[in-house]
This record gives sequence, C-alpha cells and structure tokens, in this order.
Amino acid sequence: MTFEAKRMNSTPEKAAVRLNRYLALVGVGSRRFCDDIITSGRVSIDGKKIDNPGVKVIPGENTVSIDGIPVENPQAPTILILNKPPGVVSTVSDPLGRPTVLDLSKKYAKNRRLYPIGRLDVNTTGAILLTNDGLLCYRLTHPRFQVPRTYLARVRGAVTEKKLAKLNKLVGSSRKGDAYKQGRPRAELIKALDRESILRVTLYEGKNRQVRRLCEAVGLRVVKLKRVQFGPVTIRKLPLGAVRPLQQKEIIRLRKIIQ
Repeated sequence: MTFEAKRMNSTPEKAAVRLNRYLALVGVGSRRFCDDIITSGRVSIDGKKIDNPGVKVIPGENTVSIDGIPVENPQAPTILILNKPPGVVSTVSDPLGRPTVLDLSKKYAKNRRLYPIGRLDVNTTGAILLTNDGLLCYRLTHPRFQVPRTYLARVRGAVTEKKLAKLNKLVGSSRKGDAYKQGRPRAELIKALDRESILRVTLYEGKNRQVRRLCEAVGLRVVKLKRVQFGPVTIRKLPLGAVRPLQQKEIIRLRKIIQ
C-alpha cells in the first residue's frame, strides 16, 4: 500500500490537500517551483521522501520537510479584506497586464507573500480576503468546511415565485451548511424594481461564476454582482477599492467557523 493510501485510510475524515498546493500556500514558492523541488526528491512527509506532487497531506497533522527542515510559515499571519472593484482580477499576477487584488493591497503586503482566498470574476465586485496564512486559506476555500459567501445580484426582469423556488432548489442542491439547517433562505428577493430585481444569494462553496450560472439556469440574467460577506466578515463601510486588516474580533469569528 502506498504512503498516501495508508494515510488516507487511517484518517478518512480529515481534509487533505495536494503536496504541491500545500507548499505553495505556506509560501515556499509558485506551484511550478514546488513541483520541481518535489520531483527532485528534496521533500519528505513524516520523514519519508516523496517525489509525487499529487500526494496528499493533512495540514496541521503531517510534517512536511524540505532538505530535512520542517516547512512552516515564517511570517506573522496577515489577513486583509478588500472591496474589489470591477476590472480587477483575483490572482497574484495577470498575463494580460490587468490590475490584480495584490496591486491594491501593496500598502499592507510589505515583504509578505499574500494570496487571495478564493476568487471573484473580473466583473464581480465586493469582499475578497487576502492572507499569508496557508492553512487558513485552505480551510476557508475547501468545500468540507462550508464557509458561507453572501452575494447581492441585480438581475434583469421580474423574479416570480416559481423562478425563486427553482433557484432555491438549485442552490440547495450543494452541501448544506448551518445557515440552511437554521432555516435561513438560500436565495431571497430583496427588492423589485421597474425592469430589474435584486436577490440575496448565500452559497457554501466557491465554484467559478456560480451565482451567474444558477440565475441563468432559471432564466435570470445577472447584470451586476457583488459579494457582500465572506464567512462572518462584511464589506460594510469599506469603500470600493479600499482594503483594511481584519479586526481581532473578526479574526476570532473567522477561525471559529472552521474549527
């Protein structure tokens, strides 16, 4: 039995992450660089040398070492929230030269290697978190931890009861988090305008263009989309394009929901 199979069989309930992604998250380097040092035989897990970037580890349980030295994040944890404007990409860099979320957070980055927690598409605005804490990033984005994301979607046309019920059924087809169990609506009509409507949608995973695709599936076209809340953290009173460090009480609430 392989190292990975033994580990996964012994702790099937724990969330695991690919080795190359784990090394990138804790700041070792880019995913490609991590692939190179793994395949060269420099990386070990719990003392056993590994040359396969796809082997999975459990953050906080397995000890990952490079050249015999345990990998840890040497930097003090930094967690920021940004109210992302349209036209800004949620990546570390962009081959097309578009502004990135890191460009807007340079004031707080200093010598830290920050990366976004999840993504928003280029035209979507609102809350996005940035950190140098790889384990926090992993847990906040992994579907297993069911971290809620709340969006306000302005859609073209009227939202009938039939369309709203169908939308709720589609939204609820994913795993259910605590908010679902408490009976809160998954999708609700906030305001009906002359030719448009505003919906509040809460999801517990971060699939690409998910809100837009769900609305399109029931005949609603999203003309404007904003994420107003990630977990317990909101962009309330944070201007578009502004960024700030999380307050200690926000960090405590954020870590509490992924325990």
